[in-house]
Amino acid sequence: MRSSHPPIRVAAVVAAAGRSQRMGQLKQLLPWGETTVIAAVVQNLAAAGAEPVVCVLGHRREEVAQALANTPAHLVHNEEYRQGEMLSSYQAGVRHLLEQGEPLAGTLLALGDQPHIPVDIIRAVVEQAQRTPHQPVVPSYAMRRGHPFYLPAVLWPELLALGPEETLRALMRRRQDIVYVPVESDAILRDMDTPDEYQTLQEQLRKSQGRKMGTP
Repeated sequence: MRSSHPPIRVAAVVAAAGRSQRMGQLKQLLPWGETTVIAAVVQNLAAAGAEPVVCVLGHRREEVAQALANTPAHLVHNEEYRQGEMLSSYQAGVRHLLEQGEPLAGTLLALGDQPHIPVDIIRAVVEQAQRTPHQPVVPSYAMRRGHPFYLPAVLWPELLALGPEETLRALMRRRQDIVYVPVESDAILRDMDTPDEYQTLQEQLRKSQGRKMGTP
């Protein structure tokens, strides 16, 4: 007998509006495998079951939008990306989800420079969110919190109420009901802010692809 309950849907909002000042070039557009960093992020979130995937753009948004042309990303412009880019981008993405009016349990909050996070890890967060849709869900490695994490829709008003001097971290610290998903990879803690970090992650990608192809 089929359940009459609709599937629990989890969206994703990607903060991709920043200027990549420490990288020296726009990291969203850097090569990643056969695509770009930002396209890989979106594709991984979608493959893990997040839908819709909202990508919030700002700096050089036309170029980033072009890189996302063949992905399922819904594009949103953050006009305030120069001030508190990450928080204001998440707020812009959540406002978009509310405007669309789709029935969603909540959303993943993801970074635009983490194409290296395995789909299986993201899927584990999505599946836990579907089991506990009214509680925040955070992946953890060695007792440290990482991305992407899940913010239930019941907490969206608190997110939108944060001022530019506040942080999402402060909101999460107030929660006593966080569900943690322990993972065995530090990928959730790492991003690519500098050329050295990008090269290190690129080398790991090449090794991973080599193992899949059976080459040393």
